[in-house]
Amino acid sequence: MDKAASDILKVSNKTILIDLNEIEEKYAITIVYSEASGSLDQINERMILEFEKKKIKLNKFWLTEQTLDKLQEKSVNKIYDQGVSKYKVLTKFMKIDNYIIAIGLPLPHMEDTISIINRFNIVLMSISVIFIVFLVVMISKKITRPLESLKNLSQDIANLNFRKEEIMTNDEVGELAKSINIMSGKLEKAHEEINSQNKRLKELMSDISHELKTPLSLVKIYEQGISDGLDDGTYRDTIEEQIEKMNALIEKLLFWTALENGSLNKSIFDIGKIIIEMTKKYKLILQEYDINLSLSIDESKEYLIQAEKEGIDIVLDNLITNAIKYSYDKNIEIHLTKNNNAVKLTIANGIGEMNENDLENIWRPFYVLEKSRSKELSGTGLGLPIIKTILDNHNLDYGFELKNSKLEFFVTFV
Repeated sequence: MDKAASDILKVSNKTILIDLNEIEEKYAITIVYSEASGSLDQINERMILEFEKKKIKLNKFWLTEQTLDKLQEKSVNKIYDQGVSKYKVLTKFMKIDNYIIAIGLPLPHMEDTISIINRFNIVLMSISVIFIVFLVVMISKKITRPLESLKNLSQDIANLNFRKEEIMTNDEVGELAKSINIMSGKLEKAHEEINSQNKRLKELMSDISHELKTPLSLVKIYEQGISDGLDDGTYRDTIEEQIEKMNALIEKLLFWTALENGSLNKSIFDIGKIIIEMTKKYKLILQEYDINLSLSIDESKEYLIQAEKEGIDIVLDNLITNAIKYSYDKNIEIHLTKNNNAVKLTIANGIGEMNENDLENIWRPFYVLEKSRSKELSGTGLGLPIIKTILDNHNLDYGFELKNSKLEFFVTFV
């Protein structure tokens, strides 16, 4: 066979010219062939020799009878481990007519390569596991830290420490934190209101006890005087007067309680006409104490409001009597103005000097600015609290202002 530049095979009486060098270079393989004639050992020797010509030294290479038999039907793949040379040869055998062709692909240092790859895989897997554990810990902390904060917040709220926790996460935990913060704020407000109500209740009980203690003490003293024969004919009258005071106080307290729990029966009426009629009944008292009443109401207009008439009558009566009782400069001014559907009532009287304590406690039950000027109008000290309760029930805008030593109460009916 001529192997100058190409190999010549005679297949089925046909000559085939094949450029093996080009194929080997292109695919990085080694191609050898031998005639299938002769004994098995001769065939093996020729194949080994051909490999050596291609500079591939084979320590282990052989064809078996079984392999030759299979080649009659199909190609056969074999891997030959070269032992100490640390490489293997992947060989594909084919039989074409009277030729056995072997295509060899050396696999150098495959075990070392596999070992390196395995070590690399182990290192990569270890790094991956560490990274995954790190991520799990970070994510767990990201989830558990807000939950721990919410747990502490809940415990603080349970211990009446109404604070808030700022958790800035755009998930369900963040929404839960916002809800708990809102709840904390509302509970704090409710708790403060309860404490304030309890404080007012204690003050009220103290004031009621004080108001009842004086007449009861007087009744006891005068009753003892009657028993000792010291009555000059006035003791029984004094006892009856103190009993009347206690009865009036109790009735006012019951009325006040009823206002707190009662419902409103509203109707439409002209408040201007009611004020005009109500001031007429105080005409004699105003003359007796030389008090000037300035009434600024346009009788040609209608001052219609929608409210509970009985409650508003009580408000007007108390405001007017308070103005008469505590008129410092003997001047009372009542104004009624109308702006669209709003009707505003103002009642002002000279009050003299007032300190901050007076202003803070003006709505407090039994709180008295000074002694009443009129015995006929002296009351229980529950007038302004009753006014406040009625106006609160109506959800009206009301209050007072101190201007130039004048105390001006105002109520706006809408």
